[in-house]
Amino acid sequence: MTENSRKVNVRRMTDDDLMKVNQIDRLLFGDDRVSTWQFSFDSYWNIYGPGVNFVAEVDGEVIGFLAGNIAEQERTHSILDLMHTVDRSSRFPKIGWIDMVGILPSYQGMHVGQALVEAFHQECKQNGAPMRAIVKEEDKRLNGFLESVGFKKWTTATYEKE
Repeated sequence: MTENSRKVNVRRMTDDDLMKVNQIDRLLFGDDRVSTWQFSFDSYWNIYGPGVNFVAEVDGEVIGFLAGNIAEQERTHSILDLMHTVDRSSRFPKIGWIDMVGILPSYQGMHVGQALVEAFHQECKQNGAPMRAIVKEEDKRLNGFLESVGFKKWTTATYEKE
């Protein structure tokens, strides 16, 4: 059976998945990947805990993951709050944030990421929260992926001065 014809199962991440998810994260953390999230998945898990995290598996093997959270919307970025949708953001007391996505290279391009995002989207819908993701401009792969699963880029930019 080819990888392309295998059924992908998406489920909530558990502590038992951490070793494999960390392996995937370390594998992807190379010259080809711009680190949008600057920490390893292990650090992410230690900071945020289970959150709203999913794994994708084929034949019982974890092949990808999505790490996210649904959090109360903060009012520190008022222009960003106003730009999310035509509807005023006050309709959305919570926001679903996708923080990390990782898929084994041999399974990339096979809609695994789409399945993970859809699982997260369903969780967000149940919580009345739109989905958001912050991505570095130079992370072309992640930008392209998010656009392919229906995200729209905002027209604002974030600047920082130390």
